[in-house]
Amino acid sequence: MVITLYFTLSWMMMGLLIFHRQRSKESRRDIIFLVLLTCLINTHTYLGLFETFNWIKTTTIPKLYIAFLLFRSVFIPLFISYLTLYLAYKSLRKQLVLVFLFCFIIIGIDIINVQSGLYTFKKWNYTFTVIYYLLYLFFVRGALQWFRGLEGENNNDVGRRQI
Repeated sequence: MVITLYFTLSWMMMGLLIFHRQRSKESRRDIIFLVLLTCLINTHTYLGLFETFNWIKTTTIPKLYIAFLLFRSVFIPLFISYLTLYLAYKSLRKQLVLVFLFCFIIIGIDIINVQSGLYTFKKWNYTFTVIYYLLYLFFVRGALQWFRGLEGENNNDVGRRQI
């Protein structure tokens, strides 16, 4: 059941990213940078902090572990990437509302994961989860602005000849 949920949600997030790209004319480089950065950060955080320090104990049941990997390595990076791109062009009021909605979604997903047995908390709780994902979102937002600033400084495309 949980595998199906995260597989479906991951496909939905991929579709939303593609749809957002077509509607807003986002740069492919921005989207690729965001997805790769979020995958890198999220995977290494889970491996480094949670596996090393045992703050969260993941399941050893193969079906549930596959669902956990879909959640950790596919759904969350796509969700954070989409939300970051979506927040980029909204007013401050809408950004705050979306961030609060994001917090409720993260808490709901965490409750589903704990109830399904994907992982259990040892030295962790829902408050730490919300703080972690908010810091994650703000860091990725800042990294995207930095990356866009780099594109503005150097308008040359890598690998293209100037004529």
